[in-house]
Amino acid sequence: MIKQILVCLDGEEHSQKAQEYAIFLAAAVNAQITALHVENPYLKQFHHEIYATGRREYVAYVDNMLQDQCAEILAYFGKQAQVKDLKYNTKSRHGVPLEEIVGETQDNYYDIVVVGGKRLRGLEKYKSGNLPEKLQKVLDVPLLTVKIQ
Repeated sequence: MIKQILVCLDGEEHSQKAQEYAIFLAAAVNAQITALHVENPYLKQFHHEIYATGRREYVAYVDNMLQDQCAEILAYFGKQAQVKDLKYNTKSRHGVPLEEIVGETQDNYYDIVVVGGKRLRGLEKYKSGNLPEKLQKVLDVPLLTVKIQ
C-alpha cells in the first residue's frame, strides 16, 4: 500500500509531468505527498573563473537565484496539491541531486519516488547525468519515472 510519496521537482517540463502523476497517485490512494527540490550548486563551481572583484557578487547572485527558483517551484506544487485537497509537505535540500534524493529516502520513509525523465538523444546521453537511471540503480524503494517525448 502506498502511504508516502516523494516527488522530485526541478521546474522543467518533465518534472512538472512527474508532479501531475504524483498528485494523481496521491489522490487515488489517499497518500501523503512530499515535494523535494534540490538546489544544485553546479553554477557555483564557476566562481573561480570570475575575476576576484566579482566573485562574492556572483556567488550571492547564484544563491539568490537558486532560492527564488526553489520557492517558486514548491509554491506551485503546494497550490496544485491544495486544489486536490491532499496532505503534503515541501522540502528543499542543497547539493548534488542524486546524493540528496538518496539521502532524503534514507532519512525518511517513502513507499515510492516519482521523478521526471526526458528522452536523451545524441550527445545529451553523455553530457546529462540521466538521473532517473542512476536513481533506479541505487534507491531501495520503487521509482516511477514519468517520461516526456
